[in-house]
Amino acid sequence: MLNKLNATFSNPEYLTARTFSDYYRATAASFPDLCDLLDEDAISDDRLDDYVRVMNSLSWEFEDLADGGRGVAYNVAQRVVGNRQQGMVALLKCFSPSFRDMPDANTKILDVLGGDGTIARFVQSIDGPRPTIFTADLSRFMVDACMSQGLPCVRQSATRSLFKDNSLDGVLIAYGSHHLTAEDRQLAIAEAYRTLKPGGRLVLHDFETGGEAARWFEEVVHVYSRTGHPHPHFMRSEMWEGFSTAGFRDVRVFDLNDPFTLPGATADEAVSNALMHMYHMYDLVKIANGGDDILNRVACCVEETLGKIHVDKAEDEFVATIPRRALVAVGTKS
Repeated sequence: MLNKLNATFSNPEYLTARTFSDYYRATAASFPDLCDLLDEDAISDDRLDDYVRVMNSLSWEFEDLADGGRGVAYNVAQRVVGNRQQGMVALLKCFSPSFRDMPDANTKILDVLGGDGTIARFVQSIDGPRPTIFTADLSRFMVDACMSQGLPCVRQSATRSLFKDNSLDGVLIAYGSHHLTAEDRQLAIAEAYRTLKPGGRLVLHDFETGGEAARWFEEVVHVYSRTGHPHPHFMRSEMWEGFSTAGFRDVRVFDLNDPFTLPGATADEAVSNALMHMYHMYDLVKIANGGDDILNRVACCVEETLGKIHVDKAEDEFVATIPRRALVAVGTKS
C-alpha cells in the first residue's frame, strides 16, 4: 500500500512538513494496530488530497498563533492531565456494559475531538484496566503535538472518518462537540455509527443550552477569548433525535458532573492554578488590561457563571474545584 501512497501524496501537507505517506510510514512502524483500522480506499485515492485541502482551509481555531488560533494556550492548559479527571473517568466508564467499570486494553476507542491527546495521556496514568485510545483531530497543530508525545493519532474531521466500517469498540465525541454545526453534528454521529462494531457505543459530551457552562462560553469565552466562541450548545432533544436518526438503540441522555480540578501546595496556589488554567484553556487574552488583574477578573467570571470555587485538602496537596455540569448521550449500535 505504501507505493500507492507515495504516488498519491506528494501534496498537500497533511501535518507540518509531512505528507500523508510520511505520517503513515511513521504510524505503521509505531502503531500498526491503528493503521490496520484505516480504510485503504479512503486513504489511497485522489479524494484524500481534496480532503486534506479542505481540512487545511477549515481548521484555524486550534491551530498556531500564526493562523490566528489558540492552540498554544490550549495545550499549555492540558499539561495537567487530570484537570477534568472526574468527568473523563465517567465518560470512559460509559463504554462498559454496566457504566461502572473501566474498559480494558481490548476496547479500542476513537477520541474524535482529541486535541493533543489529553484523554489518551490521562488514560496512561490510570492504574489497572484501561482502554486503548486513538486520538483524532481536525487541527494539524494538535495532531503534530500528539505525535510528538508518541501517542497513536490521526488527522481527520469528525464528519468524515478514515476508519473502516465496523472497526471500533467505542467512539467519543467530547470537549468541543459544540464547534460542529447542526448539519455536521448529525454527520459526525452517522460516521460514529458506521465505524462502530455492532454492540459498540457512541458517547457524546457537551453542555446544555441555557445551563451554567453554556453561559460561561457565551458571556466569558465569546467575549474575552482570542478567537471568540460563536458556537451554540446542545439541547437534550437534539441529542435524542440525532442518535435515533443514526440508528442507535438503548439511548440515554443525562447530566454528568465534569468539574475542573487543579492541585497546589497551598489552598491559594490551588485556586491560582485553577484560574490560570481557565485563562489558558480558553485563551482569555481580552479579560484584563494587565497581568495583575487576570486572577481577579477570571475569578469573578467563573463565580458569576459556573459557581463558587471550592478547595479541599487531599493527602499532601490542596485541590481547587471549579464546578461544571455536562450533558451526555450514550447509544449502542445495533
